[in-house]
Order: sequence, then C-alpha cells, then structure tokens
Amino acid sequence: MSPRPRLPRPLTVAQILSSAAGALPMLIAAIRMDPAAFTSFAIITLASALAVGGSRAALYQPALIFQRTDAHSLVPARYMLVVSSLSALAVGAIAISSGGVAAGDAAIIGVAGAVPVFYDWVRYRAIGSSRRWAVAAGDAVRVTLVSATALPVLAATPLSFMLAIGFSCTIAAAVVLPQVPLRVGVYPYRRYRSSAAWQTLDFAVGQFIVSVPLFVLAGSGANDLIGGVRLAQTLLGPLNLAFAATTTNIVADGATHVDYRQASAIIARGWRASIRLGLLATAGVAFLVALVWVSGWAPAGVDRADLLLGLVLVGASTILTGWAGIHGIVLRVLDHQSAVTLVRIGIAVATTAGFVIGYALGGEEWSLVLGFGANAISAPLLFLPVAVFYYRRDTREAP
Repeated sequence: MSPRPRLPRPLTVAQILSSAAGALPMLIAAIRMDPAAFTSFAIITLASALAVGGSRAALYQPALIFQRTDAHSLVPARYMLVVSSLSALAVGAIAISSGGVAAGDAAIIGVAGAVPVFYDWVRYRAIGSSRRWAVAAGDAVRVTLVSATALPVLAATPLSFMLAIGFSCTIAAAVVLPQVPLRVGVYPYRRYRSSAAWQTLDFAVGQFIVSVPLFVLAGSGANDLIGGVRLAQTLLGPLNLAFAATTTNIVADGATHVDYRQASAIIARGWRASIRLGLLATAGVAFLVALVWVSGWAPAGVDRADLLLGLVLVGASTILTGWAGIHGIVLRVLDHQSAVTLVRIGIAVATTAGFVIGYALGGEEWSLVLGFGANAISAPLLFLPVAVFYYRRDTREAP
C-alpha cells in the first residue's frame, strides 16, 4: 500500500494566505502611488501591523500558550473591543502625523486599520478551539477580497487602500465567527497576566528596535529611504510568513498536542526549524537582491538604490533575527518569559545604539545601515547562549 500523501498544515496555509493579503496592497501601492503617498501609506500600514502585534502579545498569544494547563483561556470580546478602540485612535493619529491626512479621513483610516485587530482575535479564538482549517478559510476569503476589490482601479490614496483592507478583514471574520465558541466559561487572565506582561514588554522592546526608528526617520524627512525599507519588508514577506507559520505551529502544538508536553520534543523541533529557516532565508534574500540588481526593476514609489539598500539591510536582519528568534518562541512555550524579554532588551540597546551612532556619523542612511546591522548581529549573539542554557536545564529536569 502506498503511503498516504501528507496534507499541508492548516496554520501554514493560513499564514501564507494572511501574508499575501498583507503584501498585495503594499505592492500595488508601490507601483501606483507617488513617493509621498506611498510613504504615508507604508507608515499607516506599519501602525496597523503594530496594533495587531501588540494585541497579540498582550492578549491572544499568552492565552493560547496558557491552554497547555487551562483549556478555558480564551480572550473575551470585551477585551478585544478595548484594544481595537485604542488601535483605531493610534492608527488615526499616525495618519495625521505622517501624511497630513484630514481629520475626517484619518478617523476612517483609524477604524479600517483597527479591523485587523478584531479579525486576529477571531483567528486566535479559532486556533484555541482547534478550528485550524476555519482560520485558513477566513484567510483565503481575505486574500480573495483584497484581490477582487479591484485595488488596481481604486484611487491611489492611502484612504482607499485602507478601506479595502478593513473590508476584507470584516468579511473574513464573518466567515470564521460561526465556527468558534463566543462564550467563555472561565477566563483565568489573572493566572497568566505575568506571562502576558513579559510578552507585551518583549513586543514593545522588539518594535522599539526597528519600527520606532522608522517613524522617527520618517518625521525627519527621510521619506525615500523609509519607502525602500518598507517595500523591502513586503518583498521579503514570504520569508517572514515562513518564520511566522513555524512559530505559530510551535505555539499551537505546544499548547494543544500531548506529543509536545516533553521539553526535549519542543526543543528538538526548535533546532530543526531554525536550521531550515536560516538556510531558506539566506537563499531567498540572495535571490531577491540579485534579481533587482540585474533587472534594474524599481516601482514608481521607490528609487532603485533605496530599494536595494532596504533589501540588503532588512534581509540580513531577517536571516539572523528569525533564525535566533525561533528559540525565543521555544523558550516562551517552556515558560521562560523573563529570559526572552531580557534578551530582547539587550538587542534593543545594541540596535538603538546603532541607529543613534549611525545618524550622528552620516545621517539617515548610515542610521539605517548601523541600526539594522547591529540588530542582525546582536540577535544570535545574545539569544543562542541563553537558549542553550535553558535547554540543558529543562532536559536535565524532565522526568
């Protein structure tokens, strides 16, 4: 009898679709918008992505990890409404400050930018309820609607593109919601709020490493450079989705599968994943840099030299921080929250020093070069020794 073909993991499929839904508007905007409009849109979408990541770090992911010991740790809707409202205010404020958007348009952009926070709550509720193919279905609807909303024929403005993003997330959430439980019997947030606090601090530190300098440099007038970095982040999205899909599966399996209750099993999986993804990221970055260099391609919204610089800087950071960051996720599953966050703080100090020293030596360009370089180098230098220490301790203590 021939072996049964191995089906793709639903969360991997979902991450691919979700990343595609995020990348499509950015790519089309880079082609159609002028540099000023594209930079404004890039900063607005960065703010929206930070809102999603912050709510995930503070609520959704800690609740999922805690399901290893309490199956009722699902985030209630009222908490999601709070973080969504705060996200709308933050995205709207960024729209005004980054591109001079009128107050009325900024309010609409803020609401549209906060809808992904709501949809992410729906996704994590489905993951925690073992409805993983429902998550993939929702993300398929989202990417289809982003494409079918005819982004190429929309007005090339940040407002119209953000409306398309918000609409696609709303319909995707409506598809997934009927398949997940909405009521929660017990919500033990107080029992893992310490873990959530460490993860939130870790996220804040991690974003301070790269995202905050981008906001600052955008405010200083380095618009073309910021556009190149943001487009590079989009083009390297397939690598980010590979890392994200792997980490999501590690967290979900560690929370819900008995096979990964042993520390040695989750540690071994982390080592295998880091090696595979490190090699994949190196090949992917080299291919993209060579392709842009040889073809001479550059969209209307970004200069070719800025795009190449962005690809090299973001690519090096993606390879090394992603390779080392897999071990940070494994350490979180093993409940070494403080250790991971302290390492992140060390990386933040090194990276901030790189941005500041670079700016003092040569302005915006050198700030990006030294900042991203320090980020790439410090991640494995700090993460791997800590991971090895705790891995050895946990395997010795395991029954």
